[in-house]
Amino acid sequence: MGHLFERWPIVNLPDLPTFSINLEELLVAAVLGTAIYLLEWLLFSKYRRRPVGTLVVKQEPAFDRDMAALRGEVARLHARIELLEQQLADKTEEAETKETAALSPYAKATQLARQGVSVGDLSEHCGISRGEAELIVALNSPSR
Repeated sequence: MGHLFERWPIVNLPDLPTFSINLEELLVAAVLGTAIYLLEWLLFSKYRRRPVGTLVVKQEPAFDRDMAALRGEVARLHARIELLEQQLADKTEEAETKETAALSPYAKATQLARQGVSVGDLSEHCGISRGEAELIVALNSPSR
């Protein structure tokens, strides 16, 4: 067996022209390449994908109608909450009034004495003697 090259004829390639580039041509090629890149970037930038999580909302008449309905519902809920808060405050005040009325004359006198009511007013308002009122004021007066 002979060499592999013995079976294939040797082909002589034609002489290629010499190729040379100078610095000026290289610079022009770089500027043109950069310009083409920037042009493509500007043209295709509007087709780039949006980042994940970006929400695009198209406003349609149905959307505006639904939004107005939701705003109305929120306003009605706020009004209802205010009404319930007022009713709760009224009930609390009513309960405090009933609680004060249910107190014994001495408990009521003690409470009024802590608020700074005078001995005469305390005796008259609670239906207790002046001596009892003086004792209660002496024990529970805020200036004590």
